Amino acid sequence: METISEELLNFHCPRWLELPDIDLYMDQLVSILEKNLVIFEEIWGEKIITSMMINNYVKQKVVEPPIKKRYNRSHLAYFFVICIMKRVLSISETGDLITYLISQHKIDYAYNLFCDELESAIKEVFSPKVQPSNQIKAPELIILKSAVLAFANKTYFQVSIKK
Repeated sequence: METISEELLNFHCPRWLELPDIDLYMDQLVSILEKNLVIFEEIWGEKIITSMMINNYVKQKVVEPPIKKRYNRSHLAYFFVICIMKRVLSISETGDLITYLISQHKIDYAYNLFCDELESAIKEVFSPKVQPSNQIKAPELIILKSAVLAFANKTYFQVSIKK
């Protein structure tokens, strides 16, 4: 049985061409997101997405409304980004991030870039690191460093996105 760390190291964020190229109803959209992000539901101990959350993101204009109650590949890509980033950014900031990325690249490229960077960040944090014995850090120092790096990275994002 895999540990949580091993599961995270094997996490795969579905790329643009792996997303369904058909319109989806709300329950299908939720099902796809839950299936692919189940590891994060287990870690966070809460639902990663619900139909009510989806309706709120649409209401807040972070995501375009569905067309005739159906969601397309672009909607699904937006929701993957939102589901992950809402743990560290506000919904408004996540919307700003998406808007910025798609102002720089086509949505398929921007979404694949997000997936690549997400997987890379997870591997960087969860891969076992070999350190010389004189540099071995206590677990509490590693945890503290992770927390302050999260703060620094979030602050950098907030300053940079406003430029």
